[in-house]
Amino acid sequence: MSKSTRSDTNQSDDRTALVVGAGLVGTLCAAMLASRGWTVTLIEYRADPRLGTHAERARSINLALSPRGIEAIRSVSEELVERVLKEGIEMRGRMVHKKAKREGEPVEKDGQDYGNYDEGECIRSTSRTGLGIQLLDHLDGLPKQGRGSVTTLFETKLVEMDLRKEHGVDVVLQKKGREGEKRHFDFVVGGDGAYSQVRQQMMRGSRLRFDFRQYFAKHSYLELSIPAGPNETFLLEPNYLHIWPRGEFMLIALANLDKSFTLTLFAHDSTFSSIDAQLASSDSSNSNGSNPVVELFRKEFPDALEHMGEEALLRSWKENPKDGLITVECSPYHYQDKVLLIGDAAHGMVPFYGQGMNCGFEDVRVLSSMLDHFGASPSSLIPSPLPYSEVTPPLPVPMDPSSKEPLPAKTPLAQALAAYTTIRAPSLSAIQQLAQRNYTEMASSVLSPLYLLRRGLDSLLSSLSTLPPFAIPRDQDPTKDRGGRWESLYRMVTFRPGLAYEEVIRRSEWQQRVLRRAVQAIGGAVFAGVAVGAGLRYAGRYRLVKVA
Repeated sequence: MSKSTRSDTNQSDDRTALVVGAGLVGTLCAAMLASRGWTVTLIEYRADPRLGTHAERARSINLALSPRGIEAIRSVSEELVERVLKEGIEMRGRMVHKKAKREGEPVEKDGQDYGNYDEGECIRSTSRTGLGIQLLDHLDGLPKQGRGSVTTLFETKLVEMDLRKEHGVDVVLQKKGREGEKRHFDFVVGGDGAYSQVRQQMMRGSRLRFDFRQYFAKHSYLELSIPAGPNETFLLEPNYLHIWPRGEFMLIALANLDKSFTLTLFAHDSTFSSIDAQLASSDSSNSNGSNPVVELFRKEFPDALEHMGEEALLRSWKENPKDGLITVECSPYHYQDKVLLIGDAAHGMVPFYGQGMNCGFEDVRVLSSMLDHFGASPSSLIPSPLPYSEVTPPLPVPMDPSSKEPLPAKTPLAQALAAYTTIRAPSLSAIQQLAQRNYTEMASSVLSPLYLLRRGLDSLLSSLSTLPPFAIPRDQDPTKDRGGRWESLYRMVTFRPGLAYEEVIRRSEWQQRVLRRAVQAIGGAVFAGVAVGAGLRYAGRYRLVKVA
């Protein structure tokens, strides 16, 4: 049996919100809601990571924090963002480790900057655990009760969610080892990841026509590590994201504050299964022959193997999980004024653009803008313009199906959540597409002469576009800055939080059309020149014209 308690939600000065999932996105969302006067309860089924009782499973791809994520944190707390930035290591670009032509030869490396490093265009290598602890510590500094407070409950899960009430949401929460407890909240946010319980409850418990799809990539991933060097030094260049591109598989490495590196091997799931089978066979036969894991690294990643050591590599290969990469798509993200999905619960994506966390944080910033714009919080800040105002689609107007007349205005919160779904859906679809495509660039294109030529042209045109005849006004506020007239796809995605992801795609496609036409024009001019030259030679040979 469940015991029942009820939060008093009928008072406008004490509106309650439940945030499910104390991961990175859920925790930031809890802080944002508290800053706008909500009385927030944050629940997490795992233990508090700060107590040392939660053994971190080696399954977390190291994080790359970019300006989209940074500006989202800044929108919640300037002090918090400064602390977060101090704990990250700047990465100015990729360091590409080419494949040695012959075994034993030194590995050639090629540094490729992401943008203009002198202007601060870099991303930051960040520990998932460390960042999560900083966000939880920030919540601890907030009030513990009343408006603007956050109560965090660990080892507590959502069991049931009833959306049939006219006002608010009834839920059942269960603390580990205890009975379920009924609670009532005005608003529920699902930030509980790709296997979201909130999403499951939305699919079951509402009359919403809810679309959902999930699918796995062909690739899985395995986390490895390179230790700190002698005298606590880095064994690789720390200010780059290191990539060993090998086509169907790829190794990456990001620096940590303790001078170690976190490595992630991406490969087809079938590749992992095949090597594991070979490894099991050699172990069972007590064979002293070659080890398939070591042989793979000797052939493809010899410099990484040198720093890891064979024993450490084999230990990590056997002990660390080889996890899949899942994409989650669903629509809509909200139901009336009751519930909203954010982060991986709404749009899980593969990690190949490094935007999963940053996009989830941006969800929080966009949601805060919606709440402020519609006055949907107990203590809304000054109403702000809708984000991406130049490309904002028309917001939905509820219509009476029988009279075809507009229905009376919804609650401010319902309007805010409907606007969030309408504005955010094209962006989230766009970044999921970009993440899927970017594997090809990281795993193989970075070595292609055509790719390097395109990078050079992008850089040249970007520089030319800043000259007085071509330059356009720029905004000092990063969330409003739409970049220069010509910028690479990566720069727009990563360094321009004022551009919606779908607008990035549109601009990139326009730039590609311009480049194709320029190449065609140049090719046509070259062909015409060759034809004229050949014609003159022919005419001169037969004395049709005088040729000097």
